[in-house]
Amino acid sequence: MPMKNRTPSTTPRPDHAAPAPASWRRLISAALLTGAARHIGALLAGLAVTWWHHD
Repeated sequence: MPMKNRTPSTTPRPDHAAPAPASWRRLISAALLTGAARHIGALLAGLAVTWWHHD
């Protein structure tokens, strides 16, 4: 029976998994930055309204 032409397990296969962590990190960092900016904006808006209504 002829041997099948298989690649050895030691050679790296060209997967598309290498760019994926960078894109996930970028998405997570963008989401965290957006959330932080929204929280800071809401805090500043609340402080501005409180100061505006202060007698």
